[in-house]
Amino acid sequence: MQRGPWPALVGLVCHYCFKGMHVNVKVLKCSRCHRISYCDIECQNSDWESHKVMCKALSSLEKNPFAARKLVSLLPKEPTTDVQQLRKLAGQQVSVCYDYLPGQTEMRYSWLEREPRCIVCTRTDMVIRMEAALKGTTVDDTMRLIPCPECKLSFCCSRVHWEIVNRLHHGPCNDLRDSPSQCYMNKLAHGQSMIAVSFPDTAGHLVWFPDRVKPKWVSLEGQSWEGEFDDEICKFSQSTSSTFIMAAISDTLTLPMTILYALSKLSDGDGWTRKQTLMVHIVGASSREFSCSRVFKDILHRTPQVKTLKIIMCGPEAPDRNSLDVEICRDCIKCGRSYVLKFIPEAYHDFVRKQGSDFEHPDLCIGFNSGAKHSASLSYTWPATFKLLVEHKIPSLITAYGREDAEKDAALLCAAGAALHPALGPVLNPWGSMKAIPSPHCTYGFLVNSGWLAGGFK
Repeated sequence: MQRGPWPALVGLVCHYCFKGMHVNVKVLKCSRCHRISYCDIECQNSDWESHKVMCKALSSLEKNPFAARKLVSLLPKEPTTDVQQLRKLAGQQVSVCYDYLPGQTEMRYSWLEREPRCIVCTRTDMVIRMEAALKGTTVDDTMRLIPCPECKLSFCCSRVHWEIVNRLHHGPCNDLRDSPSQCYMNKLAHGQSMIAVSFPDTAGHLVWFPDRVKPKWVSLEGQSWEGEFDDEICKFSQSTSSTFIMAAISDTLTLPMTILYALSKLSDGDGWTRKQTLMVHIVGASSREFSCSRVFKDILHRTPQVKTLKIIMCGPEAPDRNSLDVEICRDCIKCGRSYVLKFIPEAYHDFVRKQGSDFEHPDLCIGFNSGAKHSASLSYTWPATFKLLVEHKIPSLITAYGREDAEKDAALLCAAGAALHPALGPVLNPWGSMKAIPSPHCTYGFLVNSGWLAGGFK
């Protein structure tokens, strides 16, 4: 399985030591698979045990004439800037590669899903070579993808194609907060990758929150990431760009901040900030929430009148554990406060029905990046959960990675009978992550943790 930050997966930096993340370092692609890069032979040799299975599989794939014909046949007849069409074609090409890869190669998070491709015709360097082989011609050094001279992380197969897509690449992307361009977001994503290499984290996440307790609850309305955390971030790290740090910490802090934002919107007044016990259920909980569980302590730090925060993480992926008392800060201990974390390894609607009359209504039920639109193909049970949330009148919020997911999830919520709160979806999440990751096997678009609110209701 391939590993490392995004620039390493696309061959921009050394795949073993990640040289090139901070300064320009000359790297050379693997001569066998022409995919990932290394800064020297020592790094290549050291990485061989990890890379060899994928290297041999990809090399075999490129020599397969049936795969070549299929991939070339999927190329559009004319270059296009239709993002949906390009996304569909790229997805089909990746599926073909999966079908023709030999052996049981582990493909999840592999280089293949991050393979650079022309952003107006979906050609990759491999497909360019395959196309030439089918025509009986050879490929010289000029017949390869041309990177954007500014971000170096978007590509076209010719200067003509760059002229076609230049406006889209540098124009505003309305799916993201403040509508930055793809070019700008690529550069930011590269910089953010330095954080993953430079700082210790939990399962790939930088888990940080201010070590302080607010004297009283302060509304988040009209506030921003910068206004809330700039001063604290400057204390946290003086050696790394605050922009990159902000993006990294927001990727986990979006969990408690989105919960607080939803509670303030779905509650009548601020009585919830003075409850003895504040209970939040996380439905469809995943490894991300499990590994970042201590970040939820910031909810306690912002609601000083709450005595106990109880988080229940529910979903088939949840570990089979009992309730845990999570370590909290000295100030909270002095005030007799506590944080209780519980895991329920089953679907939420099954959990609620088994509880029967003993079920305690939470103050909020939240599903982070539900992906409910994929429920049919992946055998997930989101529609059943949505129906139960509506029937039991449980205050709820569902978030999504982007606009398309949010709109489709909102449609499912409405079909279940939910009356969506106008401020909670489908709209951009003011407390969504500031870390945008380019979508796998897509020519345009980004994944943002809870970047959109699909729908909130009660």
